[in-house]
Amino acid sequence: MAILSTFIAIAIVALVFTRIPLEAGFCLPATPGLRGGAQQASGRDWELHDQRSERGEASATIPVMTSAIATLAVGALAASIRKPKHSGQERCQQVMRRNAPSKSSEYSTSFAQPQRGNLAQYDDTWHIVDDPDAVPSSANFSDCSVEPSTSEYAEGGEQAWISHSEISFDYRVVEVPRNELLNPSCDALVFGHLADGSLPRMMAESLPQRRLIVIDKTVHDLYGARVRAYFEAREVEHEILVLPMVEENKDMDMALEVAKKMKQFNIDRRTEPVIAIGGGVCLDVVGLAASLFRRRTPYIRVPTTTLSYVDASVGAKSGVNFGGSKNRLGGYVPPCAALLDSCFFETQ
Repeated sequence: MAILSTFIAIAIVALVFTRIPLEAGFCLPATPGLRGGAQQASGRDWELHDQRSERGEASATIPVMTSAIATLAVGALAASIRKPKHSGQERCQQVMRRNAPSKSSEYSTSFAQPQRGNLAQYDDTWHIVDDPDAVPSSANFSDCSVEPSTSEYAEGGEQAWISHSEISFDYRVVEVPRNELLNPSCDALVFGHLADGSLPRMMAESLPQRRLIVIDKTVHDLYGARVRAYFEAREVEHEILVLPMVEENKDMDMALEVAKKMKQFNIDRRTEPVIAIGGGVCLDVVGLAASLFRRRTPYIRVPTTTLSYVDASVGAKSGVNFGGSKNRLGGYVPPCAALLDSCFFETQ
């Protein structure tokens, strides 16, 4: 745009100068004497040019000036054509290349090549490995590490350790077609927490299933019959715990009531995830109870409100109110799956 403006300005100046009388000795671009195409484009080769006629009268017009300025304008336009603007995508790629970390940077090294821990399991025990080549090829390496050192309180060889381990969260979020989650032909409530075609899912499909369902009282009044009919149609052994899941009841007593029911149901914490159906209070209470029961029992979230629908699909936290403060007791233990059906919004 700036080049186009310059071109227009030069053209206007050319038109003006064509009507200015020229006195002898005026400094002009020597058009016939401009040397070289590059100098014509740059307009730097200037010299004194005498336009005095044999009778000593100044010329009335300066077509030479017009020609020189036109040459400059053409050169500027040609330069702009030779340098086309980059598209938005190209500019974005250039910025990404400029901002990308170098191959030698600490960032790229730590993420591209994660370090293996210094713990290896062989001979029925775990060993701190100093020389990986001395470890049997059948050893099982951990991504955790232990760094021993001498205790700062040592008097007779006492030691200290720094233990390093990383905890990762993996859970499924599965959206089903509207109004299909409670359709007995859809197996999401029973097997949706397992990846389709995976070995764990194929094994689960070959075994009888049991489920404990914890549901908010208001939701149960609206959908309880359909929930019960679903599990009966799929021949799944089940029990339904109905609780008034409101903010005033969101406390440790409610979480312990859920945990007590899990004990009575004799739930298998490896193959029988608890199903929580309700709003945010229900999902938080059941999530905390499941994370505490037997030090972590899998659970499934089925949100029934807009807010819990969004929160359950991305969140891993759970908690209850304590001491007059909100969510003072809780943790970060994600569900094994969140099953989403927008049909519940109709009655929230």
